[in-house]
Amino acid sequence: MKFITIFFMLCIMLFADTHKIYYYMTDKNIDNFKTLKVKFDSYLSRFGDYEFQAFTNKDLFETYLKNSHNIVMLTSLHYKQISSDYELDAVFVAQNKKSITDTNVIVGKNHTQLVGTITTAFSDRYTKKLLRKTFGLYSLHILKVPKEIDALMSVGYGMSQFASVSKSSFRLLQKTNNNLTKNMRIYSESDPNYRMLVAVDKKSVQDKNFIRIFTNMNKSKNGRDILKLLGIDKMVKLNKRHLQELRSIR
Repeated sequence: MKFITIFFMLCIMLFADTHKIYYYMTDKNIDNFKTLKVKFDSYLSRFGDYEFQAFTNKDLFETYLKNSHNIVMLTSLHYKQISSDYELDAVFVAQNKKSITDTNVIVGKNHTQLVGTITTAFSDRYTKKLLRKTFGLYSLHILKVPKEIDALMSVGYGMSQFASVSKSSFRLLQKTNNNLTKNMRIYSESDPNYRMLVAVDKKSVQDKNFIRIFTNMNKSKNGRDILKLLGIDKMVKLNKRHLQELRSIR
């Protein structure tokens, strides 16, 4: 009888659905996703059958979202584009230096003429919106790149004339590579956007384990290591006002 019970429990563990946490961000220059995955999976083990998976390709990331019961970490702009398609609800937002918002900017070298190429990891639609705000009429070719750091480096090395990136990405490169950015400036700045969001399918919004994973992240060493790799201080639960603002623009 004892053997049957043990066998039954092992079968449950073997065939239980693993809850996936899918991650895709354009503004994070993470050098080693393997380290992030190892730390995340170790942290998640105390909460049940969860697994972290990072993506560097947007289309592949969205392909995996077709499965139900997923937890996703993504930019607020990306969330607005796909949340209705995949029935996602945002629950947490990243906080850094007591702020849960950032702005997006158009960066170029000083005295650059309004011709040539703008590199961006954002959608064409959003980039054109920023360009209209900045220059009105323009004749810039939009070139998509995987990461914001790629867009900034292309301007620094003269491969494009402008880059559309988050302000925090530009400020970080200014700190780490002043020689590359000393002749670059911000030409335009967007209204504030929420930082990285954690969203989940509508049926799992109130799941206690899911809530505990992100509420308690800054309370353990392993969790703090993850937050440091992500470049944030902690995750904050979104309130009703935040959620209304996220739903107001698609």
